[in-house]
Amino acid sequence: MSAQLPLHTKIAFGAGTISDGVKNTSFNTFLLFFYTQVVGLSGSAAGTVILLALIVDAITDPLVGHISDHFKSRWGRRHPFMYAAALPMGACFVLLFNPPVDASSTMQFTWMLVFTIGVRVAMTFYAVPSSSLTAEITDDYDERTALVSFRILAGWLGGLAAAQVGYLVFFVPSEAYPDGRLNAAAYGDYALLCGAVIIAAILICAIGTHRLIPQLHQPAADQHFSFAQFFRELKQVFSNRAYLVLVLMILVVATATGFTDVMNLYVTTYYWEFSTDEIALAVGGAAIATVLAFAVTPALSRRTDKKTVMMWTMASITFVGPLPVTLRLFDLMPANDSALLLPIIVAYTGFIVFVAVVVMIVAGSMIADTIDLNERDYGVRQEGMFNAAWSLLSKATSGIGGFIAGVALDVIAFPARALPGEVEESTVEALGVAVGPGIFIFWVTALVILGFYPLTRAKHHAVIETLRARRLNAQAPAAGLPPESTVSPAGQNPQES
Repeated sequence: MSAQLPLHTKIAFGAGTISDGVKNTSFNTFLLFFYTQVVGLSGSAAGTVILLALIVDAITDPLVGHISDHFKSRWGRRHPFMYAAALPMGACFVLLFNPPVDASSTMQFTWMLVFTIGVRVAMTFYAVPSSSLTAEITDDYDERTALVSFRILAGWLGGLAAAQVGYLVFFVPSEAYPDGRLNAAAYGDYALLCGAVIIAAILICAIGTHRLIPQLHQPAADQHFSFAQFFRELKQVFSNRAYLVLVLMILVVATATGFTDVMNLYVTTYYWEFSTDEIALAVGGAAIATVLAFAVTPALSRRTDKKTVMMWTMASITFVGPLPVTLRLFDLMPANDSALLLPIIVAYTGFIVFVAVVVMIVAGSMIADTIDLNERDYGVRQEGMFNAAWSLLSKATSGIGGFIAGVALDVIAFPARALPGEVEESTVEALGVAVGPGIFIFWVTALVILGFYPLTRAKHHAVIETLRARRLNAQAPAAGLPPESTVSPAGQNPQES
């Protein structure tokens, strides 16, 4: 489909990503903090759990993508998996933040591992099939960017709302807990609300896009799931140069942002010594930045190539991202008791979020474009396989980043159950070095990798024209029409694009 999509379809399609946003914010912001500072698990142990869950994702994400590419049902290839994911994901999320009281370290580790994997696998069954719909719903270069922007907007706003509710409702100071972030019971209540939102969001997306099923691509009659076919298609996917560049770039970005996100609550609590109300102000600024990026990105993409937009935005975050912490290390930032500090950090957070949202919108749209290139070269639609990496890499933000953060906390010997202002100055400075200058190299690497992305607007247009002509050729014999002789055959070298 290439016509402009109705607004209600875009809203329903995007709404499901609220579940991903709530999960990502909870994992990136609260999960490591909860298990290390509240439950008492070591940073390395908690980080290892997050990394192990990511390893499971590395298996399940492409597998679910392949299965959904070849799945046949009266509800199409994608929707049965989306419906099936809702309840298990919500239930596992609630249980994750409700570990047994006074359990041993082994039991804490096991509980965190089982339900972290449960949340992630359930998310796979929703996220991979639903994101695969992007390339199926429309083949228009710019309309895809608009469609992805609704997904990213919903995901970010859902995540930011989860953070705000956490800071302003559940983790507020009380007589028993002067710092509400250390109240174990509050996390259980918080998880119950988030679990309900996750279930509702997934169902809204599945139900709201259900009517599109007859218009979506269907697997060929001779296509069936097999492990041999799975590995053949996996090889095809990574033979796509444009896709491979995106995957490598996003992996580096995910590691950098994941580490930064996971460490952010430590930085705002112990480095800047903000209260939960002050952190909530920064989150509010991020919400405004998200809406602005949603409004601006499709227009930016229409004016130029997606790669150009990505290069400029990533260059901005490369140099601005580490700035505040680095300036503090050189005593060039206001002191923690200065009235200037909070407005600076709110403005900084808004800028970083704006740039990050633009990057995610454009990257998601670029993934959809590479799927068309793959169909031209191999004659098959593999939306599930292609979007498996997108799903996996979004989880890598808390997977690889979370593991590195957990190890870093142990290396700098960050104390458990510490109150702001009570941590040794040398330890706080070490925290700043890790999240400031230490992360710069990741962004530079990602920017270099992006420079090799080959698919421009003009090249993508040529790919779409080839696919449309090929489909007309396939329909011509049934209609009694002569086939076009100008259609390029499947099997072109991917490097030609």
